[in-house]
Amino acid sequence: MHSSNKALIVGTGFGKLYKSIYESIGWQVTTVDVADPDADYTTLPLNESGMAHWDICHITTPNYTHYELADLCANYCDMVFVEKPGVGSTGLWSQLLVDHPSTRIMMTKNNQYRNNIPEMAEAADPKKGITRISWINNNRVPKPGSWFTNKKLAFGGVSRDLMPHLLSLYQMFEPDWRNSTPKWAKKERRWNLEDLTDSNYGEVDPNGVYDVDDFAYIDFGDFQLQTDWRSLDTDDIAVHTQTKSFQLGLCPENAYREMIKTALFEKTNDNFWQQQMEMDLWIHQVLDNL
Repeated sequence: MHSSNKALIVGTGFGKLYKSIYESIGWQVTTVDVADPDADYTTLPLNESGMAHWDICHITTPNYTHYELADLCANYCDMVFVEKPGVGSTGLWSQLLVDHPSTRIMMTKNNQYRNNIPEMAEAADPKKGITRISWINNNRVPKPGSWFTNKKLAFGGVSRDLMPHLLSLYQMFEPDWRNSTPKWAKKERRWNLEDLTDSNYGEVDPNGVYDVDDFAYIDFGDFQLQTDWRSLDTDDIAVHTQTKSFQLGLCPENAYREMIKTALFEKTNDNFWQQQMEMDLWIHQVLDNL
């Protein structure tokens, strides 16, 4: 990798992680954020002829902006990562791929690149019985009252925020995930905005909107996936197998690095990108049907 490699980061909140990664390997980084005065630009820096080019792009903006931005950036980038939960529907994700056949597009699935995935996958062999993957928080509703808790803007609550992480892990543990359909699933809104006087993830806007699910559960039979923003109980962010539990916690930076490294290495491997397409469409389909 050399200094002529260029990365575009759209959204400088979580995007700061990617900026740090690319700068550490000597890439040129362009940041864009409509609300951040420290970003390089507030809109995409396209010249009058519309010509621009980046090797890679990360869309880290609020969910409701993902499709429009990915659709635009795919015209100027060789590779586009879209943060979970992707876009608003399976149909829109399919349209994005159809409209940009020359661009490598994938949903960010950083948890698949944790360094202990092989150990967890071996322990979570579905032939050995039920395995539970959980992301249960004590009190971590993201910025209650903000776009995170507005269904029109976020497409859903915890089911769109945390469940994609668990579904991507499930794909690493279940060899036949392509043919897996939930045997039973539910999502619920257990709290109201007036219940949320505080959160471990941002301030509460008491005048905002809270119309999303904050609990979601999927039972695949051999695997159970459970997410909860606010259990008021002990945090349980782990893969529980028949023999041991693997504590996950927030995803480490090295997993993001490995994801990027792998995608760049596999840039010309059509089989790799076919698998990414299948994984991303399956996750979208499960979320659409939840």
